[in-house]
Amino acid sequence: MRRPFDRLRPSAAHVRVLAILSVGILASAMYGRPVPAQEEPLRAPLMAESSDLSSALPPGEWARVETAVDQGLQWLAQQQADDGSFPSDEIAQPAVTSMAVMAFLSRGHTPGHGPYGGRISRAIDYVLSTQRRPGYFSLLPVTPPSQHLTPSQTVTYNHAIAGFMLGEVYGMTAGEQSRKVEAALAKALVFHREVQARKKTHASDHGGWRYGYPESPNGASDMSVTGWALMFLRSARNAEFNVPKQYFDEGMDFVERCYEPDAALREQGVFRYRPLASAPNENLQPTLANTASAMLTLTLGGRHEHEGVSAGVRWFRARDYPRPWQGTYFYLSTYYSSQAMAQVGGEAWSEIFPQIARNLLEEQVDSGAWPPGSGTEERFGSTYSTSLAILALTPAYQLLPIYQR
Repeated sequence: MRRPFDRLRPSAAHVRVLAILSVGILASAMYGRPVPAQEEPLRAPLMAESSDLSSALPPGEWARVETAVDQGLQWLAQQQADDGSFPSDEIAQPAVTSMAVMAFLSRGHTPGHGPYGGRISRAIDYVLSTQRRPGYFSLLPVTPPSQHLTPSQTVTYNHAIAGFMLGEVYGMTAGEQSRKVEAALAKALVFHREVQARKKTHASDHGGWRYGYPESPNGASDMSVTGWALMFLRSARNAEFNVPKQYFDEGMDFVERCYEPDAALREQGVFRYRPLASAPNENLQPTLANTASAMLTLTLGGRHEHEGVSAGVRWFRARDYPRPWQGTYFYLSTYYSSQAMAQVGGEAWSEIFPQIARNLLEEQVDSGAWPPGSGTEERFGSTYSTSLAILALTPAYQLLPIYQR
């Protein structure tokens, strides 16, 4: 009998990534292209001409995006610490290091191979080292009660984002590291389900996740944490760990309850931070970040026909994409928005992605980094903002398994 969350075999999505990279290496050999030095970027073109996402920008603009991404990765590589981490506030680890790993993956770099392979492998080992006995990933120990921007408050973010990354790299690792990733994911998924299944005060919070350890005092859930949590489950499922459909269904049902059907309340977005029934007395207006996160998770979860997805598309297309100074959580919102529009495709992608690309290219500084965001995002530093900016610029490359269409 198979244990819960046992790994079966590398998924088709992971195999596709490795196949793409193998073809690139073979082509380089056939056409006499030099192997890049250890610290030089890999500049092989990644945009498939047949991709329906490639039409969003002309070739010259895609070249600018590619250059910006390569310069950002060069800068990121130079920031890595001796322990394998990418620096940020300790309360945001290992999430920020995991984001940096996925930024490298999104450009076609893999653990143990190519110019950044050693750095990626060391970062994975760092993330693995942060797993604690109950199964969660957190650099700092956490104890109740939860407080704002403490390890207790950020633990579920760290755990979900680290698990998400490990699910993405699992099929790309080998040997002892692969065995460690497998064991860590199996343990992490058990903890992840325990958090999801804890009794919630309000029935409308059932199926979701929220920050705090062992859980928020009132047994609540929110869209922000739940979005990452569901992507962790999806990534693990893609890697062919045994994740029951029930867990997805319960999480997706919570996301749907965050939908705001009242068009009069949609100035800032379409999905709320929490369902109205869970917090009727709180100011939980819809936001850009929650809208994009909900659209992305619903689409990835096979619920692309939900009313909130089409309402979200109309909402995005009815306004200009905001500049960094026009809202909070700019980098997080832009990461979600770009990935969500890529999943929707069509005119929505063609209209929104060029604006996102323009905004990000204008923000990048000469070093290759993106400056820290404002508000809470500023605390997490430029490795956070640069990683999310790269992830927002690369969905059309279709190299991260979870986002392949």
